[in-house]
Amino acid sequence: MHDAARSDVPAGRASSPARILVGLLLGLGGLIVAYQFGMNMHASTGLPYWDDWGYFFGTAQGVQQPLTVHSIFAKDSDHVAPFFKLLTHGLWQAIGVDFLAFRLVGWLAFAAMLAAYALVLLRDCVRSAWDAVPVAAAGLFLTGTLNNEYFYYQHMGLAQPIFFTCLFLFLHTLARGRLVPAMLFLLAFGSTGVFGASYALGVAGAGAVLTLRQGGSWRDRLDGRMLVAVGGGLLLTAAMLWMTFSGSYANHTGQPLVLPWHSGFWAFLLGAFATAAGLPVEAVGAPLSLAAGAAALALCLIPAAGLLLGRAGRENRNAALAISGLIAGAVIVTMTTALGRAGLCGEGIANAMRCGTIPRYAYPVLLAFPAAVAGWTLLLGRRTGVGAGVGTIAGVVLVAALAVGHGAGTDAFWRHWSVDGLNRMVAERDAAAERCVATHLQSIHTPAGMDWSRPLVCPSASPRNIAPFLQAAYDLKAGFVQSILADTASRPERATLATLLQAGQLDEASARLRLDVPPRDGGLHGSLDRFVRLPSGSLAALGWAVDAAVPAPAAFVLLGVGDRIVATSPTGGARPDVAAVLKDGRMTDSGFSLPVPPDLTGQRVRLFVLGHDGGLKELTPPGGAAATP
Repeated sequence: MHDAARSDVPAGRASSPARILVGLLLGLGGLIVAYQFGMNMHASTGLPYWDDWGYFFGTAQGVQQPLTVHSIFAKDSDHVAPFFKLLTHGLWQAIGVDFLAFRLVGWLAFAAMLAAYALVLLRDCVRSAWDAVPVAAAGLFLTGTLNNEYFYYQHMGLAQPIFFTCLFLFLHTLARGRLVPAMLFLLAFGSTGVFGASYALGVAGAGAVLTLRQGGSWRDRLDGRMLVAVGGGLLLTAAMLWMTFSGSYANHTGQPLVLPWHSGFWAFLLGAFATAAGLPVEAVGAPLSLAAGAAALALCLIPAAGLLLGRAGRENRNAALAISGLIAGAVIVTMTTALGRAGLCGEGIANAMRCGTIPRYAYPVLLAFPAAVAGWTLLLGRRTGVGAGVGTIAGVVLVAALAVGHGAGTDAFWRHWSVDGLNRMVAERDAAAERCVATHLQSIHTPAGMDWSRPLVCPSASPRNIAPFLQAAYDLKAGFVQSILADTASRPERATLATLLQAGQLDEASARLRLDVPPRDGGLHGSLDRFVRLPSGSLAALGWAVDAAVPAPAAFVLLGVGDRIVATSPTGGARPDVAAVLKDGRMTDSGFSLPVPPDLTGQRVRLFVLGHDGGLKELTPPGGAAATP
């Protein structure tokens, strides 16, 4: 513990059991993270996911975006800020197009983040080993896989853990009086646009309050540590905010801003706090979740304000600065996110709250909870005059409340540390993405080469057109593309599909393939449910298809116009309703989302389901259906 803190507790046996307990808690957390890491690396196939496609293969964002003054301070610049951009670009050159290797680096960054956070809280922010016990216990909730979802299944989970590692090391070096590395760490995390500016502003505000309340001359008040925290934080915040909102896509989603006087703003904020507290919003309902989110927000703000305004903060300036700065930064960044993101899920309190429950938005709040527990132990321990005992008890009570939140609802308490569910999600997502990419590669193969002009939208991989990114990965001979091509060569139904797309035709009268494959109508079932407009703006046909003869979801769904096949899609979408009706869990992933070429919008099209043996059956009524939403 901190040297000054040790003087508050008797030496000898009094602190030994507490230190042993703290060590056991930290060891348990380390084992949990190591187990999660091993299981997750074992489950993943190494496909890109979501922003990974554009981050590595795009020309308008990520490491391939030019390092111009305005572009580096973009709204999502925890991805594209100069520090992370240069670091990731170096990793890109060293590792190559290997997303399993990037996932490994992401897990190492996550472990470094936890270690840096423990260093700050346990060495700079508690008075005794007993006070460290509830703080370490609260830190265990950072290892829950549900709350770590962003790091768990996204390959490029590098930006946020590296960002927070720099933030924690800034606070630690500042507390130790190492001003040069503190300024470097401030520049590293503070130059990440709105995200870093929120924490820089939070620390600067906390330092300003502590400076104003400090007695003596201005030289005594504004020492080197507070000068870096206040002066550096305010200057960097002003620069980042100006760059972000004057020269960048401050709200690139195109959604109208949700301002603080809108109910959706507070629903998003409280939803993030409720989710970070472990409460399953979908299970307990909105009213209880809003109340729990408000309680969690209050439990964070009270110790932050108390340390800044009370005697405990004046006597423990480093701890007060770290704790209050972390809490203020978490609140500010969540409120800033609510401005541009609370409307993404739709209008109304329920929709805004659903957006706030996304783990990546709730994660900054979760990181504030151990700091809040440390704040309560420090605040109550001093205020009552009893010493460490009351503060420790208060911390234990708060950890127990956090445990109650994590155990609420219909699921078990251990769901936050379970790896099975997320591993299944990873496997299903990768399988669906592989089928989608394989189908597209087959469909664009022509005697003259690959036709990369055709769009590709795989909801399991990215909700946007990833055809340009797939072309870049194909040209770079990315490992995941090579494995998909090798797997495609061993699947007979994909060979049939390739032949059909290259030379086959449909007999409109019989809806049979003019190929040397056995037609089969029996056992192929499905439905075209509707046409919908995707977020990318393109049209897609939604439905389900199964091959009961296998039994399994059907191999592919084909979109035909006249005697031509113009688009294809694998199954793989979750349709538990279909599995329930058919009373066969193997049919759960029988849904499909088949993109319709833009020039066919409004025209009459026909959908066919292709079985695993090459048999074909029409899903649409004879004559087809109009491709309109």
